[in-house]
Order: sequence, then C-alpha cells, then structure tokens
Amino acid sequence: MPNPVVDFPWDKINIPAEGIAHTGPCVLHSIIFNGMTVVGDCAIFDGVDNAGTLIGTLILRSAVHVSCQPFTIIYDCEMETGIFLEFNNGLVGDFTVTFK
Repeated sequence: MPNPVVDFPWDKINIPAEGIAHTGPCVLHSIIFNGMTVVGDCAIFDGVDNAGTLIGTLILRSAVHVSCQPFTIIYDCEMETGIFLEFNNGLVGDFTVTFK
C-alpha cells in the first residue's frame, strides 16, 4: 500500500451519482461533500458494489445540508477491493473521492 505521507498527489474522481470510485486495492484518503439537491444518505463500501464491506455512512438528511458549503471527511483507510458509493433515501448529491 502507498505511504500517504510520501506518495502525493492523491488520485481523484467526481461522483455525481451512485457508483464505483475506484476498482482494486487502494487507500481511501478523503470524501469531499460538494453539495446536494435532495437529502439522503451516502454509504461507503470497500468493494465494487454494495455487497462489499461497509466502511461508513454519511447521513445527510437535514435541509441545512442542502445549502451548506463543501466539507471534507478524512478516512485514510486501506480498501482491499475498491471504493463504491451508494446513494440511499433519495439522495441526489455530488462528491469527490481522493485515493491512492
């Protein structure tokens, strides 16, 4: 696995809808919440679909989240299979995922 202190810059991908951010082993560095138009949840899986290992869930159900500024969540965790974001409970949002 890469050393996050030495191996910069991070690869990045924009995820405007549920889907695969990366396929294969990697280090998930961060997930940036860019915004949303409909509240809901975003589940993060180590995998290429929602059958993988659940890493975390961003619960974005408040109307406050619709108008908030972007924010970053640091994970720095090893992913064995890939990174998959699943949008639940009606979420319509936009995220950026950084990984190496």
